[in-house]
Amino acid sequence: MKLLRLAFGAFLFTAGFAALRAQDGPPPQEEIITDFGLDEYIYTPKFTLNLGIRGISGAKASFTGHGSIISAQPYNDITTPNLLRTYSDGIVAGDTRTIIDIDGNASPISPDGFTNSWSYNYAGQVQSDGNLAFHSYTANIADPGLRQEKLDQNEGVEVVVARDMGNLTKKISWKLFAGLSLNEINTNRTENLASTITTITDYYSLNGQNAPMAPYAGPSTSTVAITNSDGSTTNSTVDNTTLLGNHPLGRTTTVTSGLVSDHWRVKGGYFTLRAGPSLQYDITEKLKATVSAGAALVFAGSTYSVDQIYTPAVGDGIISTVEDTTEKLLPGYYADATLEYYFTDRAGAYAGAVYQSNGSYDQYISTPDASYATKVDLSTLSGFRMGMNFRF
Repeated sequence: MKLLRLAFGAFLFTAGFAALRAQDGPPPQEEIITDFGLDEYIYTPKFTLNLGIRGISGAKASFTGHGSIISAQPYNDITTPNLLRTYSDGIVAGDTRTIIDIDGNASPISPDGFTNSWSYNYAGQVQSDGNLAFHSYTANIADPGLRQEKLDQNEGVEVVVARDMGNLTKKISWKLFAGLSLNEINTNRTENLASTITTITDYYSLNGQNAPMAPYAGPSTSTVAITNSDGSTTNSTVDNTTLLGNHPLGRTTTVTSGLVSDHWRVKGGYFTLRAGPSLQYDITEKLKATVSAGAALVFAGSTYSVDQIYTPAVGDGIISTVEDTTEKLLPGYYADATLEYYFTDRAGAYAGAVYQSNGSYDQYISTPDASYATKVDLSTLSGFRMGMNFRF
């Protein structure tokens, strides 16, 4: 009986609990979430980065001016002995020969009109009468005419960032962009110019000796073997200098017409900062055409140098170089037309044509012996641009 009562009580409890659940209705079903808000996290790229090259041609430079080449000049005094006289092709200095007394003290020799301290550079200085000629030159350029030269086309780098500003029509959108590019300034020209040449020639005596082989510099010594009384030998250093007159025998001055070779050179570079709007037309989903125009600001820096070279009848060329460095800021404008092709939603390539105008600037060289000018013209630049696009 006890077990029967326990079983009946359990049945009543179970039935009562079931009745209560029946009154509350069926258990609620768990909601299945199908909207995870992904639309809020799908990002459409708004910016485009262009990395590429920008080839530019059309820059020009003009050159004008004149200068002088002045080699080392001797004293006007040709009679005083043992002065230091410097020429284009040699040097004549004071005599340094000495004699040693019985106490071992050295003292200058008695002057004999010659010196052991001199040098010359070229065999052509030896004259038919046995004397030696030394020269000094002054070349004054007489032709200041204007020369023009185009700068070579050069390829520089460019970086451009653009932001999408929205659609104007279904296929046309517009952007705002800014870009920076770097290109080179490099041109040169060489020309022979009519000049007036003044030549000073001083003649020196070799005292009947043959001139040593050029180039030569004295004093000069040699080592000889001396045989001693016991039959042994000892090496000894002896002075074997060919002596030269210690002042000129005479001087001539001639003025003739000649040529000086001028080599003008402008070398530097310029940064271009471009900014403005652009219009993009979607030819297809991947192929797009873009045109843009706006302001261009150029920061240019260049070194202008001129090599003046006079080559005399005897000897190598005499070179005089003058130069100037400057920096300029030039406002202007630009226009581009570009085709873009996207391989993916994020990357592609571009190629197009460019035009740019930033005026010109002048550069001057002014020294006591030279006055030159150049004009670097950046007013009609054109070329191409190409590279890769990256959207982010």
